[in-house]
Amino acid sequence: MKQNIDILAAGLSPALQKTVLFDSFREGEVNRALRYYTDASGKCVNVARVLLQGGVDTACLTPLGRDNRDEFTALGKRDGLPLYSVPTEGRVRTCTTIVDLNRKICSELVVNEPEEATATQETEYLGLFESLLERVSRAVVISGSRLPGFSENIIPEMVRKTKERGLLLFADYRTRDLKASYMSETIRPDYVKINEEEFLQTFDEADLTEGLIRQSRGYQSRFIISRGSESTLAADYGELFEVPSRMVEPLNAIGCGDAMTAGLAQGICEGLTLKDAVIRGRDYAAANVQSIHPGWILPDS
Repeated sequence: MKQNIDILAAGLSPALQKTVLFDSFREGEVNRALRYYTDASGKCVNVARVLLQGGVDTACLTPLGRDNRDEFTALGKRDGLPLYSVPTEGRVRTCTTIVDLNRKICSELVVNEPEEATATQETEYLGLFESLLERVSRAVVISGSRLPGFSENIIPEMVRKTKERGLLLFADYRTRDLKASYMSETIRPDYVKINEEEFLQTFDEADLTEGLIRQSRGYQSRFIISRGSESTLAADYGELFEVPSRMVEPLNAIGCGDAMTAGLAQGICEGLTLKDAVIRGRDYAAANVQSIHPGWILPDS
């Protein structure tokens, strides 16, 4: 029997995440790690894992480079992720997080492997996406950038297919892809959750507050802007509000934005107000930053 899906997480840029812990890390010297962890990651994978840990029936759709697709799939299976993938050329990229436990900081190293999609694989991806939509009851989260080879049409087409089925759409991507997602009064994202830098870059704004009000009114949309350890700003069709951050002991910030997106989507689908859903997202992000794993809200064992 096919699995029911409350919220589908879809994306186009997966990553193998290696997290390496050091007592202290000194630049320019030999550093010996205490231990390391490897996780299936990328924005949509992190969103799906957080939703799963939050008790949501979810699934994740992502392309995966053939060369290390089996490793990625095994890591997803280890976490119980219902993972659907389309094979692409090359390897899934590797991202390495260096955690300095003494200074309580982490640094991210991103290596873009030669993974690339073809036009045929884009068609296959869209076909699988449309097939999964038939089993989705509430919402779709589309997050992250596009791998090389995927056309500028793919994300707007995913938006169109989602909205034509009457589902809620949460967008966590930026620049041209985001602007192209606003096609009509009905074919568009319902909620946009991006960070401050992404918002300012996408809409060419100099001031976050004024720009958030202006763009939310202009696009007749809801924007939620994460700002790291600072408060979250949101605009509901031009009405601005702020949600203060939770002060916790940080360990690994990778995946916090994805955890916030997951909590926001879950909260809205459960009938919470926008502000309460943002608070849910903030709390998920606070749980994530205390975990060694990206896109993780459960206590580490």
